[in-house]
Amino acid sequence: MKIITFLSICAIATNCVHAQLSTAPTPTWKVTLKVVDETGLPVINANAVVDYQSIDQFSGLTDTNGIFVASHKDKSYTLAFDVKKDGYYSVWQRYEMGWAYQYNEAKWNPTIVIVLKRIIKPIPMYAKRIDAEPPTNGKPVGYDLIVGDWVGPYGKGVTIDILFTREYNRKSLQDYDYKLTVSFPKAGDGIQEFQVPYKNMEGSALRSPHEAPTNGYQSQIVRLNMSHPGQKLIFDYDENRVYLFRVRTAIDDRGNIVSAYYGKIYGDFMQFNYYFNPTPNSRNIEFDPKQNLMANLKLTEGVSAP
Repeated sequence: MKIITFLSICAIATNCVHAQLSTAPTPTWKVTLKVVDETGLPVINANAVVDYQSIDQFSGLTDTNGIFVASHKDKSYTLAFDVKKDGYYSVWQRYEMGWAYQYNEAKWNPTIVIVLKRIIKPIPMYAKRIDAEPPTNGKPVGYDLIVGDWVGPYGKGVTIDILFTREYNRKSLQDYDYKLTVSFPKAGDGIQEFQVPYKNMEGSALRSPHEAPTNGYQSQIVRLNMSHPGQKLIFDYDENRVYLFRVRTAIDDRGNIVSAYYGKIYGDFMQFNYYFNPTPNSRNIEFDPKQNLMANLKLTEGVSAP
């Protein structure tokens, strides 16, 4: 009886929403795209596309102020923007206006700033997709970013670039503790998170900065996932994360960095794409997807994002 009552309530609520949608006036939305570069200057003649109702679109070029305007009378809930120009990384972004029966003039007439990042100097890098837990539990396992494998005896890797320590204790599917520690073997090595303003893979195709920073690296990070009956679930995983790292660091007697290698990670542990710049002291992390130095990758290990 409780199940039937619940389903009846859901059905009534759904019917109410459909009724409101069908009887609500059809509003007119107007979106102003302001396309700028990373310095804030307008990008002229960028190709802008505005998708609405999931199947229709407006397209055109930005004007001398980097502006493109689209408007239509319909009941779209979401708009999507795709902006491109030669010499820049493309941007894809969404905007939710809300239901037509909840029409809000400000939300249905937004000005959206789109930032196009310049294509400066894409380089060959070692890039690979990782979707695998460390091969042992309770002790650190090294990973070689150039070889693209665990360090022996678990794989063909030779140099330990990153250490992964998995501590997993499971009593049942709903009762477990999982701790992953990401650490580094050498002084000066480390990792830091780069804040990306957009989620769900929106924003610029180049999600990272063009260059890795010179400082701000920490020697380890810890990710926790825990589930226990009667307690709040802890799930520290975000596929939208971007990390920057420094490895194979050499330091002189005065503590100065003599040599180091830089790279980045898209995603979160242990499902992520990594990119390794093989040129010492080069902080360029702008990857050219056509020049992946990692050979013999499986289909599931390929990387296409810059």
